[in-house]
Amino acid sequence: MNHGYLRKTPGCDTFYPMRNNIIRACAALLLVLTISSGPAIAQEAADSLEQLPALEDLFAPHSVSALLQERADGNDGINRFYTSEGGALHLPAVSLSEDLLDAALAIDYSVGVETLYLIPWDEVSPEFTRLPAGEFELRIYNILRSVSSLEGIEYYSASRERMRTLFAECWAIDGPGNRERIPDPLVTAVPANDTVYIHQKDLTFGKNISRVEYQYENGNFRMGIVNLTTMTYMLFPIVGKENMSMQILVIPGREGILFYGLNTVKVLDLPIFYRKMESSFTNRMIALYSWFLGELQQ
Repeated sequence: MNHGYLRKTPGCDTFYPMRNNIIRACAALLLVLTISSGPAIAQEAADSLEQLPALEDLFAPHSVSALLQERADGNDGINRFYTSEGGALHLPAVSLSEDLLDAALAIDYSVGVETLYLIPWDEVSPEFTRLPAGEFELRIYNILRSVSSLEGIEYYSASRERMRTLFAECWAIDGPGNRERIPDPLVTAVPANDTVYIHQKDLTFGKNISRVEYQYENGNFRMGIVNLTTMTYMLFPIVGKENMSMQILVIPGREGILFYGLNTVKVLDLPIFYRKMESSFTNRMIALYSWFLGELQQ
């Protein structure tokens, strides 16, 4: 399986800001529209936005163009499904991306999903945008640690042509050998690194236990979920232990909050499952984004 070229993908290996006049103009226009249309963004908040990286500082030109085009078409962002011959195309130029990519490539994956969304500041609750920087970061971090709020989130099932619950159960546990619910592991200060464990009942893959790793660096956040139990579908053990990695980056930027996801999975090598897996794993990332967006808008 050829994973080596992933680090040669534009925007993945060098992490150098790339300039493009047309993209800069589009991003600048989006910034103006975001600030002017959002009553929650006061002048001092607008000034502080100038200190954050712009889209063209975070992504290669092809990524910015693709994201802006998706938004122009009425979509929130990008969702890409690929097989072992493909890889990440839109990795953000932040240091946490290296850890995210290492975790994603630790899986000898057969399928993957890459997502990229922009949440403009005027779509974020004023309760967040009016907070001082330190309190804002703590609130964002604790959203990612509020794992019980994942319980009951829904996604659109193409096969059933209706909304369907993704996680019927989701809660924190005190270790991989115990499924007993404990309170969400919220904190009063943001640590650089931490690990928690969760129990989930997935309506597609049944009950599973996962390890969740958290990282914080330079105002950015990573959340990485790895399964610690075998995941089954219709009694078939299709994803073995530690064979699914769901990685998320949350990056506050000048135009809004960027949500980047990379899901790599080694699945049972049966073509009959591939169409189902494309829908299922893509929907998981969409549901995680929708959950995060919903928490920001409360």
